[in-house]
Amino acid sequence: MLKNILTVLRKLASAAMNFLIVYFETIAVPMSWAMGGTIMFTMYTELSNIFNGAVCLLVGLWQLGCIFTGRELPLWLKRLKFISTSCLAMTFLTVVIILAPMYEDGNGWYIMLFTGSMLYHHFLNPVLAILSLVLFERLPRLPLRQVWWALVPTILYGLYDLHGNITGAIDGPYPFMRVYDQTIQETLMWFTIILVTNLLYAFLLWWLGGNGRKSKVGLEFRT
Repeated sequence: MLKNILTVLRKLASAAMNFLIVYFETIAVPMSWAMGGTIMFTMYTELSNIFNGAVCLLVGLWQLGCIFTGRELPLWLKRLKFISTSCLAMTFLTVVIILAPMYEDGNGWYIMLFTGSMLYHHFLNPVLAILSLVLFERLPRLPLRQVWWALVPTILYGLYDLHGNITGAIDGPYPFMRVYDQTIQETLMWFTIILVTNLLYAFLLWWLGGNGRKSKVGLEFRT
């Protein structure tokens, strides 16, 4: 009985966090549009957050249904949440490690994490997505080979943005994407670093989520 109650609470917590992300996205997207218009559709941050918002809406609705059916998320939806959360983890850590330190006045972390739509897209949404996945969406487990799927959105975006920078249709929007301001070797180096770090973050999410091993870390609440 207690396990059943805890399972319901876990699913409710998951649904609540996912719906909160969707709500935050309805605030952030208009702010991003007001600031840059269509430029927002050239940014990995914006695109990954929109993708994640759509996935979170599905997860939240599905979790509510699972409360009555007693089932867990289907594997395909858990995979989508893992992929979209990996994208947001990539966004969050890229800002913290690479982009924020580029501000010479030292205010980069404050500006890029706590102002405007970046409060939601760079901080709140990634943190909520990671916590919901790791703590409340541990089932069903994902096999290790699923980690590679996390690279697909980043690769697609990289090809899209690289083509735009080469043709002149897009300027940046990130310094390391401006191919004419750096050598080919530097561009390839950045792509390698980004993909390797993306894979590393995805693996950490996979591991922290208790996938592929019998772990009681986090709130698993099995029935």
